[in-house]
Amino acid sequence: MKRLINTLKALSDPIRLRIINLLYIQELCVCEIVDALSLPQPTISRHLTILKNVGLVDDKKQGQWVFYNIIVSKDDGNFIKTLIETELQKESIFQKDIEAMQKRLQEERGCINH
Repeated sequence: MKRLINTLKALSDPIRLRIINLLYIQELCVCEIVDALSLPQPTISRHLTILKNVGLVDDKKQGQWVFYNIIVSKDDGNFIKTLIETELQKESIFQKDIEAMQKRLQEERGCINH
């Protein structure tokens, strides 16, 4: 029960929902998330730490960059998928985030000028 409560608390923040929505589509580094959401790097890093601490995201180092991906476990995988596909993807802000992410990824992967 405690894990569920912590997961719901982590998902109660709009910025974290925006991050989860992007990571549901693909693995991203911090600077790609920063550019897609137009938010400061410390803000994104803080929210990623919260999501990582509750087990919703994981990271892996590739060269000089750290890439984050969503963790879809048996326990909460259907819940996250349903949340994203039936709620988040309908909202214009989440659609704009995806468009910004896709535009950013067309430029170059990883951190450019950061």
